[in-house]
Amino acid sequence: MRGVLLWLGSLAMAATVAGCAAKNLGCAKCDLGVDLNVPLPFEDLAGARDFSTAEPPDLAVSTGPDLSAGKQRLDLCVLDSDCEAALVCRASFKSGPKRCTKGCAMNSDCLSGERCLPDPIGGNTCQMSDIGRVCAVANDCAFGCLTAQQYCTAGCVTGSDCPNGFGCQSVGSPGQRVCVKVEADCASNTTACIAAAACDTSASLVVSSCTIACATASDCPQRAQGFATWTCNGSGICKRPADVYGPLGQAVRASYACNAASATINICNDTQHMNFTSFTIPAAPSVSCSASSTTDGVAGDNCVDSCRYQGGCVFGFACTAVGSLGAGLRIGICLPSQGGNEVGQACTTDSECAFGYCARTLGVCSRDCTFDGVCPSGSTCQAGTAPAVEGLTFRYCQ
Repeated sequence: MRGVLLWLGSLAMAATVAGCAAKNLGCAKCDLGVDLNVPLPFEDLAGARDFSTAEPPDLAVSTGPDLSAGKQRLDLCVLDSDCEAALVCRASFKSGPKRCTKGCAMNSDCLSGERCLPDPIGGNTCQMSDIGRVCAVANDCAFGCLTAQQYCTAGCVTGSDCPNGFGCQSVGSPGQRVCVKVEADCASNTTACIAAAACDTSASLVVSSCTIACATASDCPQRAQGFATWTCNGSGICKRPADVYGPLGQAVRASYACNAASATINICNDTQHMNFTSFTIPAAPSVSCSASSTTDGVAGDNCVDSCRYQGGCVFGFACTAVGSLGAGLRIGICLPSQGGNEVGQACTTDSECAFGYCARTLGVCSRDCTFDGVCPSGSTCQAGTAPAVEGLTFRYCQ
C-alpha cells in the first residue's frame, strides 16, 4: 500500500553491534522523489546475452581441485602446509570450506568478494564477506552482528565498502561505522530498520522502505556505475533514486504495483529482477492499479542487485560482470555462489559454482577475476569481450 510523507524527528540507532549500546543520530524529514523507469536488460559474457554463442573453447571441464602441497590463493586446502609460502589455510567464512588465503592489514589487500577480518588464530586474514548473513549473536559473524535486525555486518568508511542495498552509518556507543541494511520492507516488519524512525513512508514509495542517516551521498548505498544514484538530502537522510519504488532486496521474490502514472513497476530495491535458474528476465504479471496490495511475480522471478567490485554482494552471492545497461556499459550483478563445484567443473546454474559464475554455453564454472586477476590452480585470468566494467577490461577464469 502506498505510504504517506514521513517527517523524521531523529534517526535513532536502536540496534546493537555485538552488544554495544545504542546511539542517536539526528535528522529531519525524508522527502523522496518519483519518476517512471523500467527494468534494464542483462547480457552475458559475450555481450549479447545470446546463450547459443560459444564461449572460449579452452574452458575445459576438470575433475576437481588437487589437494597436494603448493596451493595458490582460492584453492581448497586442509592444512597451512598445503598452501604456498606466505599463505595460510582458513575457512572462507564461518563453517565454510577451507581455502588458501593470506594475512592482511586492510580490505584493499584482499580479493573481490573478500574483506580483511579477524583471524581465529590471531591477526587478520582475507575472508569472504558475510555481510547480510543471518545471525543471533556476534560469534555467528566474522566481524559483528546487528542483533535486533539479525544480520552480520562489517566496518566501513563509506557506502562503497558495503554491498548495494547497504549504507555506511555509525552505530552503537561509542559509535562504529558499519554496513547497515536499507533494502528491507518496514511496512510489515517494524524492526527491519536500524531504528523505527528510519522507516521511510514517503508518498513516492509503493512500499515503506528502510533508510539511514548521512553526511554526504558517499554514506548511502552504491549502485553499479550507470544507474541513477542515491543522494543525501538537506536533512541528512539517504534518498532513493527516482526510479526506485520499494525495498525488496537481493533474491527476494519480485513484486509489482502501479506508480503515480498508473504504469506497472517492480518494487525491487535496485529495480532489477531475473530468474537465477534460467538466467532470463520474467515478464511482469498483470497488475490492478486499484489493488491495495502488490502482486507477486511468477515463480522464480527474484530481485537482483547490481554491484561494484569494492562493495561486492551480500553473503551467498558474487559480483559478476554479466549485466548490461546498453550503450556499451557492462555492470556487475549479484549471482548465487558458494556451490560445491570449483572452476572448470560442470554446472548448469550459477548457484552450483563456488564463485557464482557458470559459463552456461559450455556448462563449466568460472570466476570473475576482473578486479584482482586471481584464479585457482589449473586456470588463468583471461580477457573477455568488450565492453569494460568500471573502466577495467572484463576478465574471467578459464
